[in-house]
Amino acid sequence: MMEIYRVLDEMELIIKESKKVPFSNGKVIVETHKFLDRLDRIRAILPEELETAKLVLNEKERIVREACDEAEQYFEMSKDKVARMVDENEITQQAMKVAEEIVSKAEEVAIEIRRDANEYAEGVLAHMEIVLSRGLEAVSRGRDDIKQALKTGDF
Repeated sequence: MMEIYRVLDEMELIIKESKKVPFSNGKVIVETHKFLDRLDRIRAILPEELETAKLVLNEKERIVREACDEAEQYFEMSKDKVARMVDENEITQQAMKVAEEIVSKAEEVAIEIRRDANEYAEGVLAHMEIVLSRGLEAVSRGRDDIKQALKTGDF
C-alpha cells in the first residue's frame, strides 16, 4: 500500500519539478519516460494490493464461518443439556433457561464477530478504493497532459 503512495508522490514530484511552458496557462514539459516508468510501477504494484484485498475478504469469510460453527456448537451443546434434563420439571425449566442463554450468547458472539470482520474489511477496502482512485486520477491527468502536449506540439 505504501509503495503506491510513494510512486504517486514521485509522479507528483515529476510534474511539479517539470519546466513550465511560458504563456501556456500552467502547462509543463514532462519527461515522458520518467512518467511512464512510474505508471508501469503502479501497474506492477496494483495486483499485489488487489491480492491483499482478496486475502482480507477471505479472512472475513473464514471468521464468519468460524462464528457460525461456534454458534452451531453452542446450539448443539444446549440441545444435549436439555435432553439430559427432561426428566424433572424444575430441572427441565432450568435447562431450557440455560439453553436459551447459551444460544443467545452464541448469536451475540456470532453477530459481534461478523460485525468486526465486516468493519475491518470495509476499512481496508475503503482505503484501497481511495488509493486506487488517486492512482487512476493521476494516470488520467498524466495521459490528458501527454495527449494535450501531443496535440499542441508542446513537448
